[in-house]
Order: sequence, then C-alpha cells, then structure tokens
Amino acid sequence: VELLNSGYEVIVVDNLSNSSVESINRVKEITGKQFKFYKEDVLNHEVLDAIFEENAIDAVIHFAGFKAVGESVAIPLTYYHNNITSTLVLCEVMQKHNVKKMIFSSSATVYGIPETSPITEEFPLSATNPYGQTKLMIEQIMRDVAFADAEWSIA
Repeated sequence: VELLNSGYEVIVVDNLSNSSVESINRVKEITGKQFKFYKEDVLNHEVLDAIFEENAIDAVIHFAGFKAVGESVAIPLTYYHNNITSTLVLCEVMQKHNVKKMIFSSSATVYGIPETSPITEEFPLSATNPYGQTKLMIEQIMRDVAFADAEWSIA
C-alpha cells in the first residue's frame, strides 16, 4: 500500500497458496491504484525469468514462502523445498537480470524461544522448527550472496 501510494510501480507474483485474489483486490481498492499481478509460483524459474524480461524491475521485496510453524513440523521437506528453493530461484533470476536490491521478510522464529521480550536482532539465533530453520538458512544465503558481490543490497 505504501509503495503504491508513494508512486512506485508494483508487480506482485503470488501463487495464492497463502492468500487469495481478494487480498490483491483489497490493495487496489484501498489505494485506488492498479498494478501487475501474476498468479505464478516463484519456484518456476522459466516463468519468473519471463516476468523479469517483461518488466523493468529495480528491486524485490521477498515475502514468498510457507509460514505455519506447526505445519512445518508435520511436513518439513515441503517447507525446506518451497522456502529455500524459491529463494534460490529468485536470486538466480535477479542476478541474471542484474537486479541486486532485495528486502527479505524473515521471522522472529529465527531466535527460537527467547527468555525475554522484546526480541532484538542481537539475540542469539536458534530456530526450533523447520519454518524458523528455513528463514535462518535464507538469511545465511543472503549474507553469502552479499559477501560474494558487494553490489547486492539486502535488508
């Protein structure tokens, strides 16, 4: 909403596994602005590459991923595959198209079960479930990418 209201052109890629078209429509209604929406899976390298070819993309805000802690315990391989592989595919496509700015949506679950609150980024990392582990692994991947290529800006 803030990006649209600030005049940015927004492109949404979402397979709607964790949301619905209603969410997309509500954003359009709230802002009174239109934006491109692709009902696609970030795991699909070819489709994602075509989206980057078709659009002048400057930066990515990465929210794609499964997000239920309990479910991640029941089906960990699904979470590892979806969350980590989709991030790798996204980074590969971004690199190919020289898009090196990303905001990654992590989670407080990377800190496990802290003894005090509020949680700060100085807390030790200790994910206690597959969902948190995927976020922790992706944070490490992002650090490695930024270390290998200083042109990457990742927050």
